[in-house]
Amino acid sequence: MSENKSKTLVEKLILFAVFLVFAGIVVAFAFKWNYVEDDTDAGDVTSFQFITSSKTDSAVENDGDSSQPISDKININTATVDELDALPGIGPSKAEAIVKYRETESRFFSPADIMNVSGIGEKTYEKIKDYITVE
Repeated sequence: MSENKSKTLVEKLILFAVFLVFAGIVVAFAFKWNYVEDDTDAGDVTSFQFITSSKTDSAVENDGDSSQPISDKININTATVDELDALPGIGPSKAEAIVKYRETESRFFSPADIMNVSGIGEKTYEKIKDYITVE
């Protein structure tokens, strides 16, 4: 009877060990799929940013042709066409329209002023408001 109990205990320990290995693999995959390497220069240290949605701040999939990452807020009063093109929902033509508006009409006094540019409405502003600033 004692041999039977120790056999059962060994089987339970083996099952527990298999469970721990499986759980470790699941956790490793979860971290790999939910973390993206940040493009910022951190020297020898690799930094990570947690993904909370299908789009991330460091690798925004935008509607334009540019695939440039967005790392800091962009000053829309001084940004280049390429910098503006990196914003979500802003392609090359809207980026050029922003620069043209800024040069011919007025500087921007608040981020919401970007909606004065033809082709940029509330939906586009909602996409970019967290990425832009005015100085």
